[in-house]
Amino acid sequence: MKRARLLRPALAVGILLLLGAYYASSEFLPDLPEWAAVLWVGFALSALAFTTVLLVLPLRRERLLVPAVLAFAAIAGVLYLIGADLYASLPKLAAAALLGFLFLRFFEKLSWVVLLALLIPAVDTLSVWRGPTHYVVTRKPQVFDVSSIAFPVPGERTVTLHWTASTNAVSAWRVYRQIGSGRELLLAPGSFCHPSDSCGERISFSDGAEPAGKRLSYRVVALAGGRASGEATAVFPAVGEEASSVTDKTGKLAPRGLRTASAPTSAGLGLPDVLFFSLFLGAAARFGLRRRATWLALVASLGLTTVLAVYADPFKTSGLPALPGISLAFLLVNADLIWRRLRGDEVDLDLPAEPQPEG
Repeated sequence: MKRARLLRPALAVGILLLLGAYYASSEFLPDLPEWAAVLWVGFALSALAFTTVLLVLPLRRERLLVPAVLAFAAIAGVLYLIGADLYASLPKLAAAALLGFLFLRFFEKLSWVVLLALLIPAVDTLSVWRGPTHYVVTRKPQVFDVSSIAFPVPGERTVTLHWTASTNAVSAWRVYRQIGSGRELLLAPGSFCHPSDSCGERISFSDGAEPAGKRLSYRVVALAGGRASGEATAVFPAVGEEASSVTDKTGKLAPRGLRTASAPTSAGLGLPDVLFFSLFLGAAARFGLRRRATWLALVASLGLTTVLAVYADPFKTSGLPALPGISLAFLLVNADLIWRRLRGDEVDLDLPAEPQPEG
């Protein structure tokens, strides 16, 4: 019996280790066409990741959930401290999922869960459209990176350039990218600095979804009075080659300390999305709904949200809120059973059965 109880958590840990191996090798894998990458990340990779939540579903009744959540959160913190940000996604996934089970304990009735599922779509959509989520994604992406799970895209990387302006005389920047013999303007003058920012401070610019197997060259040009007054070029090698280098630094206002960094291009899923995925799946098990069908519907909703985010992007944030899809998937796949439960007794299968009178 004890071995059977440990088997499912052991399988979940095994999947997390498998995901870790994928994260470590994603840049070296073949670059997929866009449609294939969307299907892989949206459906296949998310299904593998959330299989761990399905496997540990029986743990929702365990007393050690709080220590487990704290332990995984601590592991994620350590990984951030040592610079392994990408791998911190795995303990963050575990911590958020277990926290969802813990949060479920505050919902004594199925009707409370249903009410939450009905409220979430409007609240989350408003947040992504004009609220806090929109601000974080568009103006503070580093905050979203910390509060989200990364799903790397195979064969792609994001190159980030860091530099400092020589003086406050710089009015704008141009950034060019060159792959082979072709050169492309990535950053046009006037599109970089927000009204509340200063072009004279430390600056970062990210160029995402680039093939990991090709050498890239970036030219950063400083503008003063509408004229080019300095530039520097950074050459970024293909994965597995020598380190990047900075060359051809010319002009008085050339960017100082130009540095480059590379990381696998990833799709992000917010920690609240993981938490509510876990909560709704746990609610399906707790109140006698369709747990496997619920899991399939929740994963499918994540995949459809990914497709819409890539090919529609109505909020112009390169993303869409995942919680509306998660909530609606839970409600639709269990609609008939929810109706019956709400009309009759709301059976809580996690509570011990009441003793029956003898005789």
